[in-house]
Amino acid sequence: MENLTIPNIKSNATKEVLKITLLNSRKSAHLGVLLLLLPFLFFFGNVAKYNLGIDLDFINLFLGWIISLDTVPVVNWLIRFILLGGPILAILFNLFAIMHMYTNHETHEFIITLKLKWVNIAIIILCGLILLLFFTYLVVENMNHP
Repeated sequence: MENLTIPNIKSNATKEVLKITLLNSRKSAHLGVLLLLLPFLFFFGNVAKYNLGIDLDFINLFLGWIISLDTVPVVNWLIRFILLGGPILAILFNLFAIMHMYTNHETHEFIITLKLKWVNIAIIILCGLILLLFFTYLVVENMNHP
């Protein structure tokens, strides 16, 4: 046993990279759903009531509650932050749960990897769609009509 040599492995392929996520993917998915709930209900309520002509009681109560809070400036800004900031925060939380970034100084590379957690990816896509719809509404609503 004294005559055995210890192998010296210096290959980059054998190095392990410790990938630590910033957030738990299951908890961030739950938080993303909670942050997406109010903007989704607001969007669904407006589309159902004004575009489809569906008059549901819970939609009227929800939209009436949001309109009644419009007179209090602090709550009005809080509701707007939740409607627009909620999906943005949900995207960030879910991206932090599935994304890993590290720098390999030897090869001068910045490497980004994504875990395939389909629930988190679906929440990111839904949040992106909600933000796209809100942005499209803002652009169309504020266009000058001839």
